[in-house]
Amino acid sequence: MREYLQAHSVEFDDRNIRQSETAREELRARSQDLIVPLLLYGDHEVVGFDPDALDTVIAEYRETTAV
Repeated sequence: MREYLQAHSVEFDDRNIRQSETAREELRARSQDLIVPLLLYGDHEVVGFDPDALDTVIAEYRETTAV
């Protein structure tokens, strides 16, 4: 997912649950499971690598960040 977003020039916060207890607790607060990768954007939640869902999020991202 990280590489896909980078290839599409999408800015994101990368939070590693293996290295950060804060990131782990944040994920637990949003989900019962520690499933990664997880992308949260607006009302979207993309679990796992799903190019179609990512393309939807990228399109919305571009609309909201267009100058």
